[in-house]
Amino acid sequence: MPDNSTTDIRVQLATLKQEVENVNSIHGRIDTAIDKLTDVSTSIKSMLAVHEEKIQRQEQVDEVIFNKLRERQQDIDKVFKDLQREMDQVEKRLLIEIKSLRNDIGDRVGVLEKYRWIILGGFIALGWVVSKNFMPFIKYMNGF
Repeated sequence: MPDNSTTDIRVQLATLKQEVENVNSIHGRIDTAIDKLTDVSTSIKSMLAVHEEKIQRQEQVDEVIFNKLRERQQDIDKVFKDLQREMDQVEKRLLIEIKSLRNDIGDRVGVLEKYRWIILGGFIALGWVVSKNFMPFIKYMNGF
């Protein structure tokens, strides 16, 4: 009969073998998990690198856009100043023309008023002459 202690050792040995197999199995799963985590880490690193590159490109594009916007703003400001200056010049020319027309019309009205007074004076003088000479004519006509 086998000894009780050999049986205990064999049971313990079998238990140890089972535990070693379990540890090896767990170790294999941990290795697989570590490999997968390494793959995920590598993928994340590459994705971060790609995203960082995209962000840098987008920042460059944004900078180009902002520069273009600044240039356009400067162009618009220049055009606005030019238009403002031209409008001021046109306004000055129009004011000069209006003053010139006012003076011209004032001169013409002055000439017309002068002729009006001359004509009115002429009629008054003619009326006075006719009234002095017309009375004898009326008396002469009444005598017939």
